[in-house]
Amino acid sequence: MRLVVALSAVLLCSAVSVQAQEFQKKHGEAEATIPPWGGDVEVGVVLSRGNTEATAVRTNAELKHELEDFRNKYYIQTLLQRNTQTNSATGEKEDNTTGQRVGITAQSNYKFFRSDSSLFGRAAYLNDRFGAFREQSSLAVGYANRLYEAGENYLDFETGPGVAYDRPSEGESNSGMIWYAAGNFEYHFSETSKFKQTLEYAISLDGHNTSYTSRSAVTAQINNELALRLSLNIKYDSDVGVDKKSTDSETAASIVYSF
Repeated sequence: MRLVVALSAVLLCSAVSVQAQEFQKKHGEAEATIPPWGGDVEVGVVLSRGNTEATAVRTNAELKHELEDFRNKYYIQTLLQRNTQTNSATGEKEDNTTGQRVGITAQSNYKFFRSDSSLFGRAAYLNDRFGAFREQSSLAVGYANRLYEAGENYLDFETGPGVAYDRPSEGESNSGMIWYAAGNFEYHFSETSKFKQTLEYAISLDGHNTSYTSRSAVTAQINNELALRLSLNIKYDSDVGVDKKSTDSETAASIVYSF
């Protein structure tokens, strides 16, 4: 239910942006051609065989839609990891799920007078079965600015107030006000390679959990649609259980399909 409520706000904003763009197009206020959807889908698989058999499948999808007055983007992440071990007492193989995660983020930016400044609305939801928090969701609004843009290279900054909900793996859940701040940087070394860095902060204003997320990726294009990507994701939570670590990191090499 929390996922539906959180994402509905931004998805509604995105729908309004498309309707507004269509209205302007019909009245001659917009370009004749609306830029198509773009983005990429990333898939990584790890197979281990021997005394311990393990299979891990990691997927990420990032979608974006750049319009005259709106910039919409969506980020989806999943992880499923299963281990197979032989029970020394019975000799039978036992399957255990050791990693299971689903996350969805949606954001829409309204550009003031089609300038570099914009007003954004953002909703995020994360369900991590084996993480320090079983569920985390947030909703934020605020001001954003494209500080730098040269061709496909850009640097975005955004900040504003919001609300967040956390349900830890153990203990009571909590909710409260946060201050959200983020930076997005993309730099193209050449026509076939690029670096992308995303930093996100959700600072608790009520003394609860403060979180920080970093996503770094280097992508090398193989052809027009396929690429190889090396990425490092780091997530930090300040208020975790006594048996949980504050920082989770994930390094991956994966295949990327771009469109």
